This record gives sequence, structure tokens and C-alpha cells, in this order.
Amino acid sequence: MEVFPKTLLLAGVLLASVTNAQALELRYGSGDFNMGAAAKPLVDMDVTLDVDTWTLAEPHKNINDSRYYYQFRADYFDSDTVNRATDLTSLPLTTSLPVIGSSVTDLIANNTEIPVPADYRIHGLNVDAGIGYDVIKNDKGHLGVGVNTGVSTPFMKVRNMLPAANLALEVMDTFDTKVTTYKAGVSVQGSYQATPWLEVSGNASLNHQTGEMDNGLVGSGVDIDGSYRTLEVAAKIRPAPLLKQPVLKNAFVTIGHSRSDWDYDEADITTPVGNFQVPGLFDADFEHSSTYVGVGYDF
Repeated sequence: MEVFPKTLLLAGVLLASVTNAQALELRYGSGDFNMGAAAKPLVDMDVTLDVDTWTLAEPHKNINDSRYYYQFRADYFDSDTVNRATDLTSLPLTTSLPVIGSSVTDLIANNTEIPVPADYRIHGLNVDAGIGYDVIKNDKGHLGVGVNTGVSTPFMKVRNMLPAANLALEVMDTFDTKVTTYKAGVSVQGSYQATPWLEVSGNASLNHQTGEMDNGLVGSGVDIDGSYRTLEVAAKIRPAPLLKQPVLKNAFVTIGHSRSDWDYDEADITTPVGNFQVPGLFDADFEHSSTYVGVGYDF
């Protein structure tokens, strides 16, 4: 893990948000990040890695005494570098392009996919923020609806470990994939005060996202669109009434599980193979799930 970049990113988000925040929660989570990406018809990868996630969050805070609220969440996630396999459409090493009577597309279509060992690492930043209105608000909890926006920058670093595959296609030196998307959508959330010391809550959102993809194989600036969804459930425990310690009245501990899904529409691309340009599609779908514990304080 790269601790310094992680700390720097979290510190930046903290400094940018703490001025207006009335509460603050820091979480650590452990889970999976699945990153599937394909430059059809050449390369197809689908890898799931264990990731650590650090989160700075305020899930729900009413503005003064009104029913209006704001919320934000900033995640930094990072995995170790792990060896996995990528499906690579292999052209025979004895084939010299062009082949008389065959196009590059025909050659690719007539060959099967073979697994190619590669090293993978996933990391990135995901920020969501929004405002809403509590349709129901009382001492037992709330039910709110709102709008939200944000930015996502998942990045997968890939290094091919089979030189023969590079000789076959001359395109697989790297399949690094970086996505930067901006999103906007609607959200719903609620909470219930089960006991004086226990509150259970949940929230979900559905967003449209648009942005750009950079890939070591197909190039930079590929426009992409799609959807972004989130789902989270949590339990907030206040130690003051539980332990009968009034000095802890503003402190709390959270335990929860969150999931985020990025689904991207297919984008038209042209992939270079030697001196040829192969038309195709780029497709990507990501999924991030994390079970976390957190500590927080109401200011």
C-alpha cells in the first residue's frame, strides 16, 4: 500500500470540507473491487482484487433546525499488486500481417482467447455530495429524498507478464485503464432510532455519469456515459448512553456495508495493430463493496 498518497488525499478532502461540517466521521473498510474492461475484439479482462478503503463522511446533517440536509462521502481505495490472467485474442506468432485473403478482423475472429499472466493494481478516489429534504423527521428518525453529484477516478494499472503476447499483437505492453466521470442523480435515505444508543440507517442513489476513459491500448479521451448506483446500510452506536458516560455524548461508532456500481455504455474505438487500425468497442463495468467500521464526532 502507498500510505503517503492515501494520507495526502484524505487530508485534502478533510481541509476542503471541515470548515462547513458540523459532524465528521472517519471509516476504514475492507472489501472487493471488481474491474472489468474490454477493448473488443482484442483484449478482455475481468479482475477482482481485495481493497482497503478510507472514507471521510457525513451521511446526514440537517441545516440548522430545518428539514433540509446535506451529505457527503469521499472514498480512497487501494489494492496490493496481484497477479491475475487476462484473456488475450492471440494471433499465431508465425502470422505476418497482412495475410493475403484475410483481414486483421478475420484473423482475430478465427483465433481463440488465451489467458495472459499480468500484474494488477486498483486504486482511486470517489466523491459523492448532495442536499435533500426530510419528508419525515422526528425523534425516532427520518426519511429524506435529495439530489447528489460527484466525481469518480478509478484507475487500474496492468503490466503484461508474457512477452510472447506482445510479439503476437504488438499492443499489450500495458492495459492501464483510467476513468474520470462526473455524476448527478437522485437519492433516498432514512434512519431509525432503535434505542437511545443504537441508530440504524440506509441510503441509496441512482445517477447518470459522463466522462472520459484513458487506456494504454486504445488511447486517451474516449467519451463514455453510463449509470452509477450506490447502496449502504449502517448501524451507529453512541457509547454515552450505553456506557453511562456523558463525556462521550458527541462521540459515536459506526459499523456498515456499502456498495457502488459503475456501468458504462459501450464506446466506439479504433485499436492500432502494427500498421493497421482495428475497429471495435470499449466496455467497462466496475463494482466496489466494503464492510467498514468508523468513528465520528458531532461538533
